[in-house]
Amino acid sequence: MVASHRQQKTRVFVSGVSLTVAFIIFFCFLGITGAMSGPNDYNKTSFDDGWTMSIGYADGTIQGFHDDVVFTTQITEEEAAGRSLCFLAKNVVFDVLVDGQIIYSFHPDSPAIFGKFYGTYPHQIELGTVRGTSELVIVANTINGSDGSFTDISLQSGTSFLTDIFRVSMFPYCISIVIAILGLALVVGGLTLLKNASAGKEIAAMGLFALDSGIWTACSSGVVGMILGTPVTMHFVNYISLIILPGIAVVFVYLLTGKRYQLFSNTMIIVTLLTLIFDVVMTATGLSTYHDLLPTTHVECVAVVFYSFFCVFKAIKRKQSPLSTRITVTGSFLVVIIGGLIDLFRYFTGTSGLDSAYFFRIGLMTFILIMGIHEVYALMFYRKYESEAEELSKIAYTDALTGLKNRMAFTDKEDLFAMRVNSAGLVIQLDINNLKKVNDTYGHKEGDRHIKAAADIINQSFGQIGDCYRTGGDEFIVVIENLKDPSVLEEAEKKFRRLIDEYNEKEKPRVKLEIPYGIEKFDLKDKDVEKALRLADGKMYIMKKQMKET
Repeated sequence: MVASHRQQKTRVFVSGVSLTVAFIIFFCFLGITGAMSGPNDYNKTSFDDGWTMSIGYADGTIQGFHDDVVFTTQITEEEAAGRSLCFLAKNVVFDVLVDGQIIYSFHPDSPAIFGKFYGTYPHQIELGTVRGTSELVIVANTINGSDGSFTDISLQSGTSFLTDIFRVSMFPYCISIVIAILGLALVVGGLTLLKNASAGKEIAAMGLFALDSGIWTACSSGVVGMILGTPVTMHFVNYISLIILPGIAVVFVYLLTGKRYQLFSNTMIIVTLLTLIFDVVMTATGLSTYHDLLPTTHVECVAVVFYSFFCVFKAIKRKQSPLSTRITVTGSFLVVIIGGLIDLFRYFTGTSGLDSAYFFRIGLMTFILIMGIHEVYALMFYRKYESEAEELSKIAYTDALTGLKNRMAFTDKEDLFAMRVNSAGLVIQLDINNLKKVNDTYGHKEGDRHIKAAADIINQSFGQIGDCYRTGGDEFIVVIENLKDPSVLEEAEKKFRRLIDEYNEKEKPRVKLEIPYGIEKFDLKDKDVEKALRLADGKMYIMKKQMKET
């Protein structure tokens, strides 16, 4: 039985991982195929070379500069015919002139809190009518003296240029959107489980990490800025989501690996919040920029990477989870780390191009899918065991013969009352007359029939307004809280007596069913439940005596 259960777990696990890997390979294949396919416009002419600079000649190219520069070249009528000047600009504002006339101006305006940097953004500029040979000039101004660049300069159809960019960028952008949607779903799912499952916080934290990462990588792809025409705004969102990422990541790792090393995780959360506030204030006041302050966030990311490696290693060493789980978590986590390190290297070497988070995105997609399957799988088993625990709890607190709550359940109820100060209600103490006589004369089978009949009548009469307990062989207690209308109790008593009479008349038991009872109110401000029970018990025995005398 145990082996079969383990085999079933293994099959589910392997199936889930296989499905995930197949899904990732499929999307990677689509992305690689799209990226490797040729351009749409065969009437394309590279225009990277042949430029002169106002501050000197730099190998005839205009890639990479950190000063305000005027670039000049010559363009012929044949070169310009039916084509646009297309290129990728990075963190530079500029004007384009043909024979001294401005034909294009790019000076994005945005609130000071957004900063001025916009990352890499595509431009396609219609040159208009060019006669003979004209002078083409780009007057470029870098932002805050940072490095700017014009890359992939060409003469081609503007539509084809943008189509090529969308074709290459759409795959990673869609991956980012999927990650964000999965993250949102995990956040919602985790929050709904907070009250019922310890895994709820872990799932919500993983979802928040995925959601923030999805937003960051979506903005990194440049597609959103192109669609909305707001590159500075999208770059601002990109910066903010990256700045808060270390804090979210450390919370997730902390919960994932057993809530250890809390001092570091709390410190990193505080540092992340302080970094966010500091960066926003410095940028809004013009004293610095998000771009210039990014090294602080990069250091935090590296610290979280080392913290994550350490926590995962310790978790594996402690063997606090099954081997398959440790392999899954470690493997998928390493994919994210490796992808992030590759993108960090691309960023610092200036080779990231339009998309600065490509490999991190692929690694994150792998991680979210595998961990999502893992968490759902773990939650399924948690629910199963939780259901079994609830069933066992129900058995432990239920009287097997009558189906009413038992003595243990009543004891817990008394303990609950002991912790309250303002509760009020009433208790009913009940007892079956002559049960010993029934057992001794007609056997315990008839005695059990007597007990079950009494329990059914008690539950039918008082079960709708209170809790019914069998606390001994022939003893029952009903607890009714906050009864506002006394007539409800009166009706219940009438029904109770009527059901006893109907049972005796219809079933004709060998010994007449008699259930004396006593009722006493309680108010925890001045009378506890135990005292009320003693008084109710006294009233019950008075009724018992009266029944025997008649």
